[in-house]
Amino acid sequence: MSWKLIQNAERRLARETALVRPCAGGDVRVALGYPNTYFVGMSNLGLQVVYGFLNRIPGVSCERFFLPDPDELAEYEQCGRRLFTLESQRPVGEFDLVGFTMAYEPDYLNFLRMLELAGLQLKSCDRGQDHPLVLVGGALTLLNPEPIADFVDVFCVGEAEGRVEDLVECMRQTRGEPRRQQLEAIAAIPGFYVPSLYRPIYEDGRFAGFDPPAAIAKTYLSAEEFACQETHSLVLTEDTEFARSLLLEVSRGCPYVCRFCTVGFSYPKVRWKPLDRIWEAVERARAGGLDFQRVGLVSATVGNHPDIASLCERLRRNRIPVSFSSLRADQLPDELLTAMVEGGTRSLTLAPETGSEDLRKAINKRFTDEQYYDAARRAFRAGIKKIKMYSMVGLPHERDEDIDALVELVKKTRALQKDAVVTLGLGLFVPKPLTPFQWTSMADTKLAEDRMKRVQKALARVGGVRVNSESPRVALIEGLLARGDRRLGAVLLEVYRQPGYRSWMKALDKCALSLDELVYRQRDSSEPQPWDHLGASWSPERLVRDLARSVRP
Repeated sequence: MSWKLIQNAERRLARETALVRPCAGGDVRVALGYPNTYFVGMSNLGLQVVYGFLNRIPGVSCERFFLPDPDELAEYEQCGRRLFTLESQRPVGEFDLVGFTMAYEPDYLNFLRMLELAGLQLKSCDRGQDHPLVLVGGALTLLNPEPIADFVDVFCVGEAEGRVEDLVECMRQTRGEPRRQQLEAIAAIPGFYVPSLYRPIYEDGRFAGFDPPAAIAKTYLSAEEFACQETHSLVLTEDTEFARSLLLEVSRGCPYVCRFCTVGFSYPKVRWKPLDRIWEAVERARAGGLDFQRVGLVSATVGNHPDIASLCERLRRNRIPVSFSSLRADQLPDELLTAMVEGGTRSLTLAPETGSEDLRKAINKRFTDEQYYDAARRAFRAGIKKIKMYSMVGLPHERDEDIDALVELVKKTRALQKDAVVTLGLGLFVPKPLTPFQWTSMADTKLAEDRMKRVQKALARVGGVRVNSESPRVALIEGLLARGDRRLGAVLLEVYRQPGYRSWMKALDKCALSLDELVYRQRDSSEPQPWDHLGASWSPERLVRDLARSVRP
């Protein structure tokens, strides 16, 4: 027993104000985990939305758990305590269902660590009748969850709202039945994928399909269903990145189909939250006792919301500061800028993605340099002092002149305002499933480092400009996990405790897998991919046609 761990949990609960809490009792107990620390997890709107709709299902009691902070992790290991939930400090392994919401491939390692801390067998095949079911949902299930398939009993693929009720009812009806029969019953529900029912086939060292053939349909909310969902913060605490901000999802999906981005291809269509529903959520949160000081609008492209000007004006009239999750240079109305600045915001992120208009067209990011400058100019005029730019290196068809164009774009943006600060973030492009670039090879880390250094050197003496480069090696591992198959499960078992770059390379070698085959190889569009069995918004044929449009003369 560790009183320090319990005191930390009680302190966090005491600092929270919440619209929803687990019900007393309940016949289905769910432990909902986020594969990162409390600070990161409670900054994630998706976790809060799932927490809310689970606790509103009659008879379901859902509690949260997180990856321990480093000092807590040492305490867990020293005292031998099993990982427990925040609300009741009950061991995670005593729940009926252990669910995770997952959005980032690097969190696979934290996922395994948390299963271990909970005292659960890592592989699903090693869990018995008395163990809880382990379920994973979230954005990653829309793409390629196969690298962790050996560790998961059930994937919820697609949007879980409105579907989990069927899962709960199935668990009730199959309670006490053999685990295999329970999983087969769950697999019959649309939107649920049980990986143990399908055996991967490999030919000549490459993934070749499943036995039996798999075809899993993803489930999505209709526009009407999405409008009625409570997709906003339900718990506020100072112990998050956004502190007293009410996060509010105003749309889902994206009207654009940028070829490097998964959002426009993962969802069948964009759905906008109606203005009256958005405002009802603001009023409901305040009436429920959430003492928020700011509203954060969450969307793949907030500026495209059909009522964004009216919403900003209403927030201004009610003296509610506002911030935005994602903005495009060609969708930046003045009303939005005014609302930001009046709310105290002085920093704005505008991502050009690459420096040249020609390469921007190739990745289907269709705005011109002049549109970018106009957006920056209006932002500075409105009172913005800092602009954060983000660009990738290693994009398909990238040339040296594109790197030079990026340098000029940064210089000219900085020159628009004498006292402005421009921060450029650089990252290595990662090809993702279900996009037109899913078959392309990934640029090697040497090329990425050279191009990043070229940009850094060119901008080193430009006043008011800072350059931050992400590690190409980190992006390389992300690329490996993004398009890998189940064989990567063995690699994850080798590295999850000490995930340094050398550990990854040794594990790949031990498991007879290579970066050349999994990451650097240009894939043929006719070969099976590990994610083909999951329903997609665009057919492979349509993606191939769109890929052809990206080729530069």
